Amino acid sequence: MTELKKINRYRSEDNDYWVNMKDKYKGKRGFIIGNGPSLLPEDLEALKNEISIASNRIYLMYPKTNWRPTVYTIADSILWPKIKDEVKNLNETVHLPNYLKFEGSDNVKYWKSPFSIGGRKFSLDITEGAYGGHTVTYENIQIAMYLGLNPIYLIGCDHNYPGEKDVTAGIAIKQGSEQTHFTKEYRVPGEKVLPASILNMEASYRAANQVANEHGVEIFNATRGGRLDVFNRADLDKLVN
Repeated sequence: MTELKKINRYRSEDNDYWVNMKDKYKGKRGFIIGNGPSLLPEDLEALKNEISIASNRIYLMYPKTNWRPTVYTIADSILWPKIKDEVKNLNETVHLPNYLKFEGSDNVKYWKSPFSIGGRKFSLDITEGAYGGHTVTYENIQIAMYLGLNPIYLIGCDHNYPGEKDVTAGIAIKQGSEQTHFTKEYRVPGEKVLPASILNMEASYRAANQVANEHGVEIFNATRGGRLDVFNRADLDKLVN
């Protein structure tokens, strides 16, 4: 897919949308939801009145809670064709990078996905684009900061993917028998998936944390356990109680 096609998919209405979203929640706390095994329906229920950003197959949690994300995103080119017909009916707005194609729906908003070569880049202006970082959480942090959220809390980011050791970033693998998400239904053994490149993900998280610190934004990891130690930890129970 050429960069030109990616640019052409970004429409004037997308730009207007993101202009209007700038600092919409300035100074309010927000939660970015990962899909790790530690994520619990009761935790999401406790966040139903909070501002949150979630992604991918998070909708498998919907039958178990009244919580719904404020912003729903997906950036996985292998997962997207599998779920696109489901998510358009389950989320008020679906936010996509402009390398993912979706036609015939009014509830899709694109962001530009500029190429990042030679290091981690981080966008402070979503009208200019959001950079990829081997995990959609990286784009979600960029969106969260653009919305003005501060502090930002991560939950469900276990950062632990059994069976995906020594993977090559961007090269699809077959899902093993290990459960790497909050439900065994998330991935079927043998399913073609993009693997988690832990070292690249950590580099992205460090880049995000550095930019956040430079701009006075606090990011905490409120995941129950897990192996993500780039961010300072926070106790989710204390936050919601």
